[in-house]
Amino acid sequence: MRPWSGPGSVPPVLLLALLSFPRCHLCPAACSCLDAHTVDCRGRGLPGVPSPFPLDVRKVLLGDNQLRAIPADFFLFYGDLVFLDFSHNAIGGLEEGTFGSSAKLVFLDLSHNNLSRLGAGAFQSAARLIKLRLGNNRLDEVDEAAFESLAQLQVLELNDNALRTLAVAALDALPNLRSLRLEGNPWLCDCDFASLFAWLQENQAKLQKGLDEIQCSVPMEDRKIFLSELSEGSFRDCKFSLSLTDLIIIIFSGVAVSIAAIVSSFILALIVNCFQRCAPSKDDEEEEDSDD
Repeated sequence: MRPWSGPGSVPPVLLLALLSFPRCHLCPAACSCLDAHTVDCRGRGLPGVPSPFPLDVRKVLLGDNQLRAIPADFFLFYGDLVFLDFSHNAIGGLEEGTFGSSAKLVFLDLSHNNLSRLGAGAFQSAARLIKLRLGNNRLDEVDEAAFESLAQLQVLELNDNALRTLAVAALDALPNLRSLRLEGNPWLCDCDFASLFAWLQENQAKLQKGLDEIQCSVPMEDRKIFLSELSEGSFRDCKFSLSLTDLIIIIFSGVAVSIAAIVSSFILALIVNCFQRCAPSKDDEEEEDSDD
């Protein structure tokens, strides 16, 4: 029998013993295995995601800890995860590719954390996600492509954040959305909000608490108003107003046209001047005729 070659390899007897142990024995010391596919690590004061978990774990509960980040390779090792609870932690951001191998994930709870921004494709590859909880964070920016690929998502919670506006394109990317929470945000009732208000009116049935629970601030006025008190006519002046982006485009277009006109005039003047210099004058033609 070939002897164990050193610390860099696992002795065959030990390897056989590990493989023969129930998966539950792979639970982190600070957690408990409720069943063969569930790991409960809630309320343990954990500063980071513990390991190892059973490789075929399907449900992980990590709420009420002190986690600041989700390991970028977390789903690479635990691709069978279906239910994941990261609520009530201190997660401040989502690294690009974090959910790259989460093809089976159905439920994701990131509520009560410190998230401030959702970038484009934040949940890319989580195509089977049905419920996404993002309430009670610090979100003040959601990219219009943040939820792309979440075609199966049915429940989205964005309540109690710092959102003042939200691109309609972000919601249009969710064809199966049935329940939406937006209350508790400092929405601003300006012209940028007009398109979102129109969408909310058309999709009131999807709002879990209705328009009565969503408030927005009126520009130039120190007061808030419930969306149920507004109508399409409240934004009628916006049809004739231009956004800052529109104004910048118009200004730059005007400048570009002016510069193009100046350059064209200059080139045309050079061509005319050159033609006049190169063409024979009338006196020269008369001298040539007299010589003949």
